[in-house]
Amino acid sequence: MRTLQRLGQDLAGFIAGHEHGLCVLQAERDYLPWVHATLHELAAGSADVFLPFPHPFVSADAYAATVAEGCLLVARDRAGDAALELPQACVDPARPAVARVRSTLEFTRDIVLPKRTCPPRLVAILVPLTVEAEAPALEFARALVAAEPGWPPWFHRMRIFVHAPPGAALGELPRFSRALAVDLSLTALATGVSEEANDPEAPPERRAQALLQAAAIDAASGRHDEAIVGFRELYSWAEAAANPVLSALALSGLGDVSSARKDSREAVSWYERALVPASRTGAALLMLAITQNLARLYFELDRRADAETFYDGAQKLAMAVPDAASHAQALQWRGRLEELRGAHEEAARSYLAAAQVARDHAHAALLAELRPRLTTSQRRVPAGLGREIAVFLEGSQ
Repeated sequence: MRTLQRLGQDLAGFIAGHEHGLCVLQAERDYLPWVHATLHELAAGSADVFLPFPHPFVSADAYAATVAEGCLLVARDRAGDAALELPQACVDPARPAVARVRSTLEFTRDIVLPKRTCPPRLVAILVPLTVEAEAPALEFARALVAAEPGWPPWFHRMRIFVHAPPGAALGELPRFSRALAVDLSLTALATGVSEEANDPEAPPERRAQALLQAAAIDAASGRHDEAIVGFRELYSWAEAAANPVLSALALSGLGDVSSARKDSREAVSWYERALVPASRTGAALLMLAITQNLARLYFELDRRADAETFYDGAQKLAMAVPDAASHAQALQWRGRLEELRGAHEEAARSYLAAAQVARDHAHAALLAELRPRLTTSQRRVPAGLGREIAVFLEGSQ
């Protein structure tokens, strides 16, 4: 996606540049996962040492402690010394949190980077994905930006990212700091994919991917007629190019639009057509998405036998992906359909299998949802299975 490519270029340019050492990312918090993902991709191909800290920001002190803990692990690993400790300046609670973070990053840089002036660099991403309150998090970022004095700056051979919401008052940034506006809104994404989809110099495969993204954005934005045109155009291209993945995605996209329009029967028709090319791809994730949609719609249309068959298929595909949440949910729905046709022992086994998956993968909400069904099933099944359910219920308290 062209918008994300530009973001990657901007982030890489800051890291490789020599004019600035600290970058304030001015972005809505919803966009920050994309920023972290893009930086993760950059790290994979870089000699620089990346230190991401997406951890929740509860308070400046707690976040400083998180940074200290993460840096210490990296420093011990690079130094080959499991007994290495941070200097007192990094952990002294009497010092301000920003001062402790500064000392921690300086210490880590001196431990993990080779003793020369050229790259690699230490890239610290002090960008929490969630915050207890925006004001303290912004104050922490503002204090870190202001902690620049010294020549060269204290962050010599470092590149540091912090976050501020768009429009936040930061004042005039110091000489070695810069701001980078990040816009990943649907409008910005749509503009980017439209440019690529209509770029005659872009490779055909990339243009087709952009066409898919543009249609998906139109669908998500409620522009259903435009989405239908885009998905149909993509399907025509994919069939001509013998690309079953894009054929399946285009047909599934048309199903999504019909489903959004509450036309369940038409949605089923598109999803059923999408199964044909999807089955040729061997892509379990793609098959899972289509199968889940069909199972849900079959149930809504009171096609219970079909729904049960497809939920059974979904739970098998979810194991292949693997996707524990989808696995447990498909088992739960299979159990519900078994229960509706009076197959209480089969239903109990499905509920128990779903609950075991939920427990083993720490899906507490789903496990809580399944417990009443297991309790009810316990009274309807043979004694041996009833005892097995009782043991599970007691052990999963």
